[in-house]
Amino acid sequence: MTPSEKVNILMVDDQPAKLLSYQVILAELGENLIKATSGKEALEHLLKTDIAVVLMDVSMPDLDGFELADLIRQHPRFQRTAIIFISAVYMTDLDRLKGYQRGAVDYISVPVIPELLRAKVSIFAELHRKAHQLEILNHELEARVAERTDELERRAETLQHLNSELARKNQELDAIVRTAPDIIFSRHSDGARDYISDRFYEYTGAAAGSAIGFGWLDFVHPEDTERSMAHWMHCVQSGDNYESEYRLRGRDGQYRWFRARAVPIRDLEGNIVKWYGTCSDIHDSKLLEQSIRDSAIELERLVDDRTAALRRLSGRLITMQDDERRRIARELHDGLGQELAAAKMMMEGILRTKSNQSSQRAATDASETIDRAIQQVRSLSHLLHPPLLDEVGLLSALQWYLDGLTKRSGIETSLDVQPREFPRLAVELETAIFRIIQEALTNVYRHSGAKRAWVSLAQRDSQVMVMIRDNGKGIETHVAELRPGSIGIGIGGISQRTKEFGGELRLSNTDPGTLVEVAIPSLSVASQKNHAMPLISA
Repeated sequence: MTPSEKVNILMVDDQPAKLLSYQVILAELGENLIKATSGKEALEHLLKTDIAVVLMDVSMPDLDGFELADLIRQHPRFQRTAIIFISAVYMTDLDRLKGYQRGAVDYISVPVIPELLRAKVSIFAELHRKAHQLEILNHELEARVAERTDELERRAETLQHLNSELARKNQELDAIVRTAPDIIFSRHSDGARDYISDRFYEYTGAAAGSAIGFGWLDFVHPEDTERSMAHWMHCVQSGDNYESEYRLRGRDGQYRWFRARAVPIRDLEGNIVKWYGTCSDIHDSKLLEQSIRDSAIELERLVDDRTAALRRLSGRLITMQDDERRRIARELHDGLGQELAAAKMMMEGILRTKSNQSSQRAATDASETIDRAIQQVRSLSHLLHPPLLDEVGLLSALQWYLDGLTKRSGIETSLDVQPREFPRLAVELETAIFRIIQEALTNVYRHSGAKRAWVSLAQRDSQVMVMIRDNGKGIETHVAELRPGSIGIGIGGISQRTKEFGGELRLSNTDPGTLVEVAIPSLSVASQKNHAMPLISA
């Protein structure tokens, strides 16, 4: 029972009103209050529950308070249970004496003083709680004494076993030290060696005992001596585990790399009393590590060279592709376009001559067909490489393309440029930006189901920013994250052109629609501030 655990108080009276008044008076104690209206019911509660205090009326039918007290005291369990009599009838000294003879701890007359009743009940409840705690402590103490006795017996047996085991371990340790390939050493708390295994003398050829103290430093490479000794003395002062690599001179005069490790042994107060450690030959692994590092550096250089070569090749391929587009566009315009124009003039000449109605109709149909072919050649030529891109610049070419896209697809488009006096860029960059916007809007037309598209071109924070947004159905998460194998040719082309100029591509869902963002560093921008590009309204 803990100090905060409640105890049980049994209230016995054949009158419910009195029980209720006792309950109100004792409620402030915060204990468990149990009511019984007869001696029989009280006995049932006593047998089932651990009762600390019994508060009972003397005058009760069937079984009065004195008789109930006799029955309670006859049971061994209730020899120390506190009984308090309350009586409004039996008030004489003989009645009180009779109550005390039956084991009562107090005899209270009616009317009851609430404060007095609470104080008396509280005292006996606390005494019961303390007695119960004391009983538990006695049991625990007895158990601990028994356990300690058994433990001492076991320790005596264990100590005897450990002594024999220690002797065996000492023999094993001596065998390990003699046969271990590593150098094993111990040091005083001040850092001076007091023991070093024979392996050191076998390797160095030094005289036995010459490495005790700080004599081992004579065999350390001069370039490593100061560093190793400074680190060792730092560990001696700080108590940190010691680890260092240095070269030791062998009996043949050659140096090999060793790794030394040591840990401190402390007493109960935490003071270092001893150091134990090992010194391992790592010369071969050291050479291998250096070889691996050299190979890794060479491999990185080769990868960087190959990556740079691939980027140059990719740039040349894109440039060749754009040049080829320009050449094909020029051939279509200057070659096939001129031939169709000549055919158009000949057909108009035929139309001016007098002929029958059927010939006139056929010539008219042929002229209209040639008109459509000329228009398709011009459109194809402009789509391959808009002449405005070379002649006027990026903004004019973009506005022409957006107007044509709106007419052909029905997708309403707009162009926003910041600043309004947008500078001319390098020809290669203007071509790349045009192709990026063209690819993005082609994806909008093919896949998004959008009705509107917005194109934004801005120069800020030393970057050229390109944004294409639509109000379509958006893209899937793995596409937005540009996961390998999830992007198509269009987005792949945008990504490649962006990387060629050291830029960054981001895709995101705007709910609804998709946002394509391209940022190209200003170092890739060949600005011509003296030739500002006029803004063409969307």
